[in-house]
Amino acid sequence: MKSMQLVVWAMIVGLFASSPASLAHHGTAGYDMDKTITLTGTVTAFEWSNPHCVIRMDVKAGDGDVQHWFLELAAPIHMTRVGWSKNSMKPGDQIVAETHPSKNGAPIGTSGVQYNVLKVVVNGVALPTR
Repeated sequence: MKSMQLVVWAMIVGLFASSPASLAHHGTAGYDMDKTITLTGTVTAFEWSNPHCVIRMDVKAGDGDVQHWFLELAAPIHMTRVGWSKNSMKPGDQIVAETHPSKNGAPIGTSGVQYNVLKVVVNGVALPTR
């Protein structure tokens, strides 16, 4: 009986000890969620992996310099539910993507949190958003 109580208490302590860290990961505090920008460029990589899918793209700035953008999407399971797959894009594809930019000005954005994927057009074809 005592060993059963010890196991239950260990599970409760483990649950409470790990929950703050798991909740902290899914924040959007670093992004300006009130602002949406549109980027046009070329896909350099599309990473279909946990915990988030990632689009890496090159965007030519007005002065001709190339910026290397990193767009964070939802997890593959969520992207699959809205109709995306690991083959939705590939390096070299032309892309137009709406994103919420980083608050600190870094070329990082988020275009999808859970099911709210913003507009993404690859080679002239809009990918599903809901």
